[in-house]
Amino acid sequence: MRMNESNKVRLGALAMVLTIAAGFSLTAAFYTRAFADPVEVTVVTARAGLVMDPGNKVKLRGVEIGRVGSVELVDGEAQIVLEIDRDKFDQVPSDVVADIRASTVFGAKYVELVSRSGDGRLSEGATLSTLGVTTEVNTVFDSLQRVLSGVDVADLNQTLTVLATTLSGRGDQMAAFAAQADDYLTKLQPLLPQLREDLLQVARFARVAVEVSPALISILRNATVTAGTVVDKDAALETLLLDLTILGGRGAEVLGLNADALGALVRGLNLPSGTLRAYATELPCFILGLDRTRQIMADVIGGTDATLRALVSVRSKLSKYTAPDDLPSYPRGRGPNCHGLPVLSPSQVPVPERGTPQ
Repeated sequence: MRMNESNKVRLGALAMVLTIAAGFSLTAAFYTRAFADPVEVTVVTARAGLVMDPGNKVKLRGVEIGRVGSVELVDGEAQIVLEIDRDKFDQVPSDVVADIRASTVFGAKYVELVSRSGDGRLSEGATLSTLGVTTEVNTVFDSLQRVLSGVDVADLNQTLTVLATTLSGRGDQMAAFAAQADDYLTKLQPLLPQLREDLLQVARFARVAVEVSPALISILRNATVTAGTVVDKDAALETLLLDLTILGGRGAEVLGLNADALGALVRGLNLPSGTLRAYATELPCFILGLDRTRQIMADVIGGTDATLRALVSVRSKLSKYTAPDDLPSYPRGRGPNCHGLPVLSPSQVPVPERGTPQ
């Protein structure tokens, strides 16, 4: 009986231990996502940054959608495997890139997926690029250490001493200078839009100048060649200018002696030139009509060679020419008119009076 009770106690204790161990194992499995079936994508970056460990968060638009599965160094680059929850994977656009950020200055890193357009859906097993890694404290300290290492302590001390000596006792002047600068900036602020417009105009002018610069360079190059030609031909140019001077003197002398006669000639040409100007439109059709007449006459007289062949008849019945009845008349008020020239219609061709051949 006692043996049975002892066995029961032992079995109860063993069951309790197994239950506690199973609870801890189940909790650890849930914590490590052992039962999850995530979708894996890979991020390739030059460096993963400090405190980037498996289990860190993966976010999209600030919402946690997965965890960092592993961080490894492959071929000199960091490869971060992201495990994204399968039920949230369909919401990840195809154009996402990874941005490695830190929650605080010394906090653990997390991966923020950034989408440019939000189109499409990311495929399983895709490889993502990175926007970069947030600047870390060690990077700042490293840069500061390089700066401080390059500074000569003695020179820095001397510079700070001179600066302190210069500024000592000049607080009022510095305050007045700051107040004056603030006044200038206050007056300048309303002018910033106009200044911006002026800068835009300067930029447009600069673009135009860049576009026309090849033509300007070509012009300057040609001007250089022209200037060289002028220098080479300076003796000929000097002779030309001398001849032009003599010609100008002779011309002035001639015009001076004949000034009255030239004036009278010009005044006398006013009337005929006015008439020619009024009837100038008749000249082209008149000249073309003469040319057509020449072609017709060439056929009538047997060609354009040195001989002349014509049939001539004398008619006694034609009226005699009498003056002043047969003098030409000049109708007044009639403007220029080609009267069908250069090609006359059959009805416009004049027919001579016919008499008895002699």
